[in-house]
Amino acid sequence: MKEYKYHLDKTSKKFNCPHCGKKRFVKYIETETGHYADSQYGRCDRETSCGYIMYPNNNSILNYEYIAPQPEKPSYIEKEILQNSLTKYEINPLINYLYNYYSKDEVRNSFKKYQVGTSKIYNGATVFWQMDNTGNIRTGKIMAYDIATGGRIKDENISYVNWVHSVLKKPNYNLKQCLFGLHLLNDIVKQVAIVESEKTAIIMSIEFPNYTWMSTGSLQGFKYEYLAPLKGTDIIAFPDKGGYDKWKVTADGLNKKGFNIEISKLLKNKKYKNGWDLVDVLHDENKK
Repeated sequence: MKEYKYHLDKTSKKFNCPHCGKKRFVKYIETETGHYADSQYGRCDRETSCGYIMYPNNNSILNYEYIAPQPEKPSYIEKEILQNSLTKYEINPLINYLYNYYSKDEVRNSFKKYQVGTSKIYNGATVFWQMDNTGNIRTGKIMAYDIATGGRIKDENISYVNWVHSVLKKPNYNLKQCLFGLHLLNDIVKQVAIVESEKTAIIMSIEFPNYTWMSTGSLQGFKYEYLAPLKGTDIIAFPDKGGYDKWKVTADGLNKKGFNIEISKLLKNKKYKNGWDLVDVLHDENKK
């Protein structure tokens, strides 16, 4: 395995992007020193709407024999912490927004199925727990939603996205993320549908319960490390508008290795806006 002079920061720390200004920029780090490269070198996570990426100068292969380290085991969150979050739904903006479109039983059952919790920060933000197929809790993504629109609360100066392991200040936490909804995988599951957004997976599980819905959490989350447990399962993936080509390349590569992945062309429709997902399509259809 080759080791390059620079690599992208693997932590959850983000900076303001030099192109779009949003706090979604991942910097490059010098491998040997652990120091950040100059501020213009990195990649914006907003791959569809921004797409900024700049590689450091002279990102050459280090001239020493690289010995691949033994893979470290993931760190886990205690199950009691997850259980304690499965409450206070009356102050959770996302669940209350969904009550406008679905019955309380439908919404509550979906939250229970996906083990979605309520956080103490951001006025009752939603916690999307990442529980793997062995029942271990990798982390929880904390996201704040607007109760009136159901959209994420965004601010140029404040990030309303956080992680449970960060909030708990877990020392030396070895984060190995997995698909949201991966805990639903079992011998009975024959067809898995994958989307980017956790919220979309929740909603689609209500709309189309015949599928087992899972989420990558981001455009770049559609990758082998996340999809490996699904090998042998039929997968249909619905990338957001603008993400088809990237996911198709990944799927083609994995299908050569024994996966069975179909990438839906539904959101390639020209009338859909860049960044739209299945929920946006549903809302658009319901307006007609």
